[in-house]
Amino acid sequence: MKNIQKPEEPKYDPEAARFETDKNLREKVMAALQANSLINASAIRVRVTDRIVFLEGMVHRQKERIAAKQCIKDIFGIRSVINYLTYHTDYTE
Repeated sequence: MKNIQKPEEPKYDPEAARFETDKNLREKVMAALQANSLINASAIRVRVTDRIVFLEGMVHRQKERIAAKQCIKDIFGIRSVINYLTYHTDYTE
């Protein structure tokens, strides 16, 4: 009987797996924002921590702020979306 060596299994690193998931989610969110013609994605910063997405920055209108959250809320893997986007109104000048 031959002694067959099994290849060594890579060690599971939960911290690395979490980071990779957050990184992948950020890429999916950015792609969804860029694909939406109602949104100026270049004005939006996206952070993902523990699958919670934070949208930050300033957009032109309230509709753009709402559209940004709506277009990403159903991406698989996102636990929650925190919308810190602000918009300019006539009263803020």
